[in-house]
Amino acid sequence: MLQELYITNFVLIDKVTIKLCERLNVFSGATGVGKSLVIGALNFILGGRATSDIVQSGKDEATVIAKFHAKDESILKQIKRVSGNNTIEEELLIQRSIDTSGRSRCRLNGIPLTVSMLKEIGEILVSIHGQHEHETLLHGINQLYILDDLGGISSLREDFSEVHQQVIEKTKMRDVLRNNQQERRQRMDLYAFQIEEIDKAQLREGEIEELEKEKNILNNAEKIYTTITSCYLHLYESPDAVVSRLKSVVKELQSIAKLDETLLKIFDVCNQLLYQTEDAAFSLGKFRDSFNYDPQRLEYIEERLNTIRKLKMKYGNTIEEILSYHDEIQVKLKQLSEEKTTAEQVDEELKVLSDFLRQKGCELTRKRVATANKLAPLIDKELHELGMPHGKFLVQITSPFLPDGGNSQASNAHSYGFDQIEFLISPNPGGDLKPLRKIASGGEISRVMLALKHQLAKVDKTSVLVFDEIDANIGGRMGEVIGEKLSSIAKSHQVICITHLPQIACYADEQWKVNKFVKDNKTYSVIENLSSDARLEEIADMIRGSEKTDITRKQAQEMLRDAKKKIKSKNVMKNNLTTSEHE
Repeated sequence: MLQELYITNFVLIDKVTIKLCERLNVFSGATGVGKSLVIGALNFILGGRATSDIVQSGKDEATVIAKFHAKDESILKQIKRVSGNNTIEEELLIQRSIDTSGRSRCRLNGIPLTVSMLKEIGEILVSIHGQHEHETLLHGINQLYILDDLGGISSLREDFSEVHQQVIEKTKMRDVLRNNQQERRQRMDLYAFQIEEIDKAQLREGEIEELEKEKNILNNAEKIYTTITSCYLHLYESPDAVVSRLKSVVKELQSIAKLDETLLKIFDVCNQLLYQTEDAAFSLGKFRDSFNYDPQRLEYIEERLNTIRKLKMKYGNTIEEILSYHDEIQVKLKQLSEEKTTAEQVDEELKVLSDFLRQKGCELTRKRVATANKLAPLIDKELHELGMPHGKFLVQITSPFLPDGGNSQASNAHSYGFDQIEFLISPNPGGDLKPLRKIASGGEISRVMLALKHQLAKVDKTSVLVFDEIDANIGGRMGEVIGEKLSSIAKSHQVICITHLPQIACYADEQWKVNKFVKDNKTYSVIENLSSDARLEEIADMIRGSEKTDITRKQAQEMLRDAKKKIKSKNVMKNNLTTSEHE
């Protein structure tokens, strides 16, 4: 259940803490005072879409904190799965803030969540029924989902959807195999040719750099040879060669080097210079003697570089990229070569899947028909209680698995099954059953919606049900019946209800009043928990408005007393029935 809701800087709400009871909580107040803000705050904390507009004017941030107590182990298990936090226990503290820049932050027990995670957790904890929801009831697909929820067969529909998706994917695969077998062979031939072309080149990483270096040497061979020969002559073989002159210098210095320490150092330097010059001259001579210019080698290098350039144009900007592409297409070729699945094989698998899909579809139809047969008299009874004494309700199911239902080929299936659902209603005695979408009266649609919600509440696993102005399009005379039904739902669920009708408000276990006031030229909405006296005044306000009298107050008192008696009477009847069942 939702134990507390803390709201601050949220549109017109400055700051409020709402402590809710575990049964029926009613929020009332005049039109325009901000009752919808309660639903807005709930939507926000449950992961609904939000913009910075909800931040109160002049404030930096709006925050909503909700404290839940989740006793149901299956609900806790789902929340742990969504949040990825296995340490979560029964008490859940959800916080969400949004600042003026639109940046939103969400936390569960202090741990950050994404908005999508928060939304999924919100759907597990709370079910919100909006005041315009009756419009969705007019669509066949929503009627089908309602029927499945009531029959507890939503999981079967999801299983069917999975098989249906497999049929779609398998059909696409078969069509691709049929249409692209030639393309597959062409791709294999292309990959084989490319692999052979790259293999034939026998590329090595770093080869281009080596070839370019050698090419540069060969292109400058004559200059290199001439320069080396000249240098060698100057250093060693010419009459006035550097080595000969250095030998003379060393010899002369040697005769006086011992006379002075400085001269000895100069002698050592010149002697070392002689050794190094001789070494350089011998190296130049050796390089000159071994230097070989081969025009054919240069031609080979040009051809080799040209081959690599062509491969780069096709397969990559570098040798590394070419070799990487080679490995990639080699894997693809292997996959294509080993792919032995043919269109015929896939077609056989598709037939098996299609048969299984029809089997699942037939099971769905059977259970939907059974649910529809159980639902019709229950809704009839609800409609009678809701002021339609002659109202008749029927679920029309069109299915290939029923007589004259059509073709049950897999191609005719949808993700939700083979069936088409239509809610039919006859509001008046003797009238024909017609599709609900063709009924003009909003009040009649609202009654059907309420009847369905009452039945849905019996199978709804979410612990908190929120009804936003459930009395829309329904007059005061039916308010008492609606109040009784909400009170009945509140025995198994925590219920939060926004209402204008005193007949509904009388059945509340806790009542809250939303009001609006202006301070310093700024408008605020306030939410006040009503004591018994304040509640009496509020019920009287709801009956007569600001012109209430003592008679109105007595009427309000009587309504509250009658509601209390009816709740007590129903509880006694339920207890007696339970006792007799045990006996």
